[in-house]
Formats: sequence, C-alpha cells, structure tokens
Amino acid sequence: MMRRIPTLRGLQAFEAVARAGNLAAAANTLAITASAVSHRIRGLEEELGVRLFVREPKGLSLTAAGRRYRTGVEDAFDLLARATADLAGPDLSRPLTVSLTSEIGIRWLMPRFPRFRAAYPDIDIALLATYQLADVAAGEADMALRYGKAPWPGLEAEPFLSFKVSPLCSPQVMETIRGLHPAAALSRCTLIREDNNDWDAWLAAAGADDVEPAGHMSFADYSMGLAAAIAGQGMILGYSGYIQAEVASGALVQPFELTVPVEKAYYLVYPEARLSDDRVRAFRDWVMSERRVEVESAEVAVPDFQAPDPAGILNSKSAPKADRRGGNRTSKTSATRGS
Repeated sequence: MMRRIPTLRGLQAFEAVARAGNLAAAANTLAITASAVSHRIRGLEEELGVRLFVREPKGLSLTAAGRRYRTGVEDAFDLLARATADLAGPDLSRPLTVSLTSEIGIRWLMPRFPRFRAAYPDIDIALLATYQLADVAAGEADMALRYGKAPWPGLEAEPFLSFKVSPLCSPQVMETIRGLHPAAALSRCTLIREDNNDWDAWLAAAGADDVEPAGHMSFADYSMGLAAAIAGQGMILGYSGYIQAEVASGALVQPFELTVPVEKAYYLVYPEARLSDDRVRAFRDWVMSERRVEVESAEVAVPDFQAPDPAGILNSKSAPKADRRGGNRTSKTSATRGS
C-alpha cells in the first residue's frame, strides 16, 4: 500500500517557517523567495486539507494542528538526516568540531592539548569557544565540553571534571579579614561572581548564606574574575583544577579552609551515532584517558587549595557535597559555564 506522504518541498517550507516564525527568514534558509515559501505552504495545506498556520500582521503562528504536525515532521527530518549521514559516513573534509567555553578551553584543555596532538597528528580540530550552548544534536558541533547536570536529551554525557570550591582573595585583602568568621569577613569584601557560580552552596555550608557583602562584581568570564581578585578588587570562588597556578604563585590565597564539593561537573557530550566517526571516538577516548590519569594521581597530587598559614584558616572542616543553587542575582549577563 502506497504511503500518503506530502510533497517534500511543502514539508521543507512548513518546517522552515515553523522554526523561523516568518516567511522572510524561512525564504533565506531555503534560498527561495518569500512568495515561493507562501505558495508551498498553501499547497501543503490544500494537500492535507488542514490549516497549519494563522496569518497575522506580525507573521505566521502555528495552529494546534500545526504544532502537532511540526513535532512529527521535525522528527522525520532528523531521522532522514541521520540515515543519510550513516550512509555517507563522516565528512572528513572538515575538521572535528568541539564546542566549549574559553574558560574550560584555557584552564583545562589547552595545557593537555599537546598530548592529543602528539597522539593524533592527522586529526584537525576546530574549537568553537562560545558561552551559548551549541545544539550538538542538530549538528552545530560534533561534540561539546558542557558544564551542568546530566542527562541532556538525545546526547551521551560522560563526566570528566568535577570541582571543589573555596573562596580566594589577594594577600592584601587577606590582611583586612584575618581572624574573622566567614560571615564577618565577607561583609567587608566585594563578592566577585561569574554566571552560574557556586557561591550560594559554599555560603550555606559555611553558615553565611544570609551575609550581605560590601559589594558585588559580575563577570561572564571566570579568568576576568580571577584577574579582578588578584588586583585586590574582592573575593572570588576558587575551583579546584582551575586555580593551581594562581595559588602556587601566591597571587591568590585561601582565607578559609572549608571546601565544598559541587554536584555539577563538566561532561563530554555527543550524539551516540557520532562515534562512527573515528575522530569523535579518538577525542572521546583521549578525554576519558585524561580523566583516568587525574583520578589515579589525585592521592599524590599537590592540593589545589592551600591556606597561606594557620592564622588564616577560619574553618578546618570540609563540608558535605552541596549542589549549586540559584545563580547570580546581580548578574547582567546570560552566559553559562558549559557549552
């Protein structure tokens, strides 16, 4: 029995308009005129005998039937795209694309990247540094290094970097708060936050969640926040695995011994089907091998956090694992730690 399937051109026009919300943007996507898109939509509606869009002064909006149909059409196109990709195999003419923030790129990936290049000299990689989440499932990148809590729908997610957090400040700021309880110390300091930070979790563990800091500074980029802290502008939350150099050099010191493990972590995310690409599998295996090496060497590694001297330690107990709560109430940006 012959399947009842509308014309592909009509379906393409419908999907493009449903996604874009107007004819002009859909026309640009399809590389045809807006009038041609409108003609295809009308033809599809006539073929189906169902009204899919409501024409409004500001553009087109989906009817209830259109919203239901959109889900099935998009799923069908995704399935067709995956089947075609599986048939054709990976496109080796372009580099392997990895989405990440500059933060994880600079502080974790780049110090280790020479080892990947040495192991896989023939693999070209494009690193897309952005604070916007790439739609990996839709093919905007082959893989991503993403911060948060798994799972993400349609993606494999493997953790490779977890954190403990504790405040850091410059030696000059340290002298102004030495001997004070965290709540009292923080009330004299500017709190340096980055978007989606873990200050709330640490403050709660320290019994200082009601503290009102002397001021607030907000950064989208963690390295900029560290630079502000080094310059004596305030106190920043330090992340193990990120701040070894600044602590080892003495540019930043740890005023409180309390460290709090956080539940969110960095994950390597990718569509499972992409493992058919040997380059994707190679990068995945390398990231996981780096994780294993760090886990195995953790017992003998130099601690990330080191209090400057016993007089600077205000709390000598580690806290139980706490989740990141909230975000930055004063933040003016919308960037995320993960890509």
